[in-house]
Amino acid sequence: MKPAGVDVIAIDGPGGVGKSTTGKRLAERLGYYFLSSGMIYRAMALHLLDLGWRVESGAPSADEVELALKGMEIRVAAGGRVWVGAKDVTDALRDEEVSGAASILSALPAVRARCNQIQRKTVAGIGATGAYPGVVLEGRDIGTVVYPDAPHKFFLTAREEVRAQRRFAELHGADPQATLGSVREALLERDARDAGRALAPLIPAPDARIVDTSDLTLEQVLDGILADLRA
Repeated sequence: MKPAGVDVIAIDGPGGVGKSTTGKRLAERLGYYFLSSGMIYRAMALHLLDLGWRVESGAPSADEVELALKGMEIRVAAGGRVWVGAKDVTDALRDEEVSGAASILSALPAVRARCNQIQRKTVAGIGATGAYPGVVLEGRDIGTVVYPDAPHKFFLTAREEVRAQRRFAELHGADPQATLGSVREALLERDARDAGRALAPLIPAPDARIVDTSDLTLEQVLDGILADLRA
């Protein structure tokens, strides 16, 4: 699917590589809208958790998902704040329970279809209004599924130990009980689940530029991406 009247920069990759931070800063530099597919999946997961579903119960049925998502409105503001209806849920989306739930739900066709619909509707709306020259779209299958014809695609990666340390530093303030070992285990578990699923597996698009952020500062990552965009 081609972007509707607006430039799209796709940033994909696993957790802990700096996708969200890079995407937000890149959008600020370019004056683009920032949209995170991960936050949309987490918002859906939070909604189902609030309705009583628990990860220990296994994936919900298609009927349960359809009922839970029916009429639910998710909106992502340009700065990355996420709203479900009239409620700003952004701060609650970093919870590890929500993250684990989102990983399970993201394997369900109905959930992925709804998330893709929200992303494409948002991008189309931005293109129609002309309020922003482009969108930085961050996720795990943007360049392969959501916008395979996006003109700019980047796949961020990093060494396993670096990713675990980054995620641990990010979560430790909010969850003092988190350990580096538990964070690393959760990352590897999600990697295996995302890469092994039949529907939209976590893989780089054939034409994506691979960026290893292991030994780079944020500014170096941004400078490299901007240089590639200007080439």
